[in-house]
Amino acid sequence: MKIDTSILEDIGPTNAQIKIYLSLLELGETTSGPIIKKSKLQNSVVYNALNQLINHGLVTYIQKGKRKHFSTTDPKNLIQFIQDKKERVEELVPKLIQKRNFIPEKQEAQVFKGWKGLYTAFNYCMDTLATGSDYIGFPPGYEKDDSEECKQFFRELQKKRSQKKYKVKFIINKKFKNQVKEYNYYSKFGKPQFKFLSATPIGIIILGENILNFTLKPEPVAVIITSKQISDSYKEFFYEMWKQAEK
Repeated sequence: MKIDTSILEDIGPTNAQIKIYLSLLELGETTSGPIIKKSKLQNSVVYNALNQLINHGLVTYIQKGKRKHFSTTDPKNLIQFIQDKKERVEELVPKLIQKRNFIPEKQEAQVFKGWKGLYTAFNYCMDTLATGSDYIGFPPGYEKDDSEECKQFFRELQKKRSQKKYKVKFIINKKFKNQVKEYNYYSKFGKPQFKFLSATPIGIIILGENILNFTLKPEPVAVIITSKQISDSYKEFFYEMWKQAEK
């Protein structure tokens, strides 16, 4: 009977341990010689793996004269083997979390130029932003004379935002209110939620721990600042402005 050993590999035993364990299941109680022959492993590998399996409680032996006779324990002990590993990991996790907290906060800035650079910048930020997250900020404006290349860029951007089910909220300068109301040519990908103020910053999008500053004219340029501390302050500012802004 052929056994899918991939499950055993997933729970921790090495390939050598698995080969020896399965060989012992088929051979029954036996000395090391038949195990070496059946598993086709080197002597030293077999002895080392047998000792490890004994320590895991998966193999046992009895001494007959000068020779050890090995056999597997009840296969149900594999469940205990997994449970032991789970308990050890649970003990380790708090220490790992504590160690992770000592890692200095990641802070960096990246500059991107041209339309390809702009695509790269937005894709990078969205690829690191979880599905369903808030996608917030202050767009650069809604000009009536946007080029076809510009419209294509925003069409692809809105499509990806829709696929990732972001909750999109934008604060726009009041002077663009009429253009925003006419903003229907990407409607099949959903429409952001807009509010308006008489004065706003422009070209700032907050995506998780990334702040993306960008402009489209005279040529596309984007700067990504990665900093939890800075992004948290931007988020606080945005949501305070959101309360004050009008629909």
